[in-house]
Amino acid sequence: MSIDFLHSESTGIKICGLIDEEMVDVAVGSGAGAIGFVFVEDSPRYIERTVADTLMLQLPDEVTGVAVVQNATSLDSFSTWNGLLQLCGNEDERTVATAPRPVIKAVQWDPEEVLRWDGCENVRAILVDGSRGGLGVSFDVTALAKIIPTLQTPIIIAGGLTSQNVQEVIRIAQPAAVDVSSGIESRLGIKDPKLICEFINNVVALG
Repeated sequence: MSIDFLHSESTGIKICGLIDEEMVDVAVGSGAGAIGFVFVEDSPRYIERTVADTLMLQLPDEVTGVAVVQNATSLDSFSTWNGLLQLCGNEDERTVATAPRPVIKAVQWDPEEVLRWDGCENVRAILVDGSRGGLGVSFDVTALAKIIPTLQTPIIIAGGLTSQNVQEVIRIAQPAAVDVSSGIESRLGIKDPKLICEFINNVVALG
């Protein structure tokens, strides 16, 4: 497992909500540094663990697999997950600290929530979204940009990102990484290979 997408000189790219071999190939081949698999059952991007485990075998060593989980009653089954856990519910500090894998803590934009998780045990990054996740809701990143230089934990920006707006968001906030799901879909839950490539190319173009 690699988490280099959070620590490279250029902006890291996480493509989330993939459910099939073709789209994983497209994302990895285009330069994604992380692939997210959604284990939230009411999500249109939900994937069975057995299917995700098979898709994980496609990932080269330099690409991180991320298990997206929300308010799970237990995280014990992820002790065998060869990647990061993205916890996007109301998990408390103890749950995060004792999670069996390193954590990306996802929060809806609120400066107090960002500060709450900054530097917390077992948190490798804080993902800041415009919603509780997966709804494509953007937020004004200007305020977040002001506090990012004061934080010790890498920031991933998500929520309403598309190939049209991602460069501006990166210029304003300079996050460690960006995350996209609905912004690369032709319809709800269905990824579009052209949109995946356009999004990644526009991030990579910034250097």
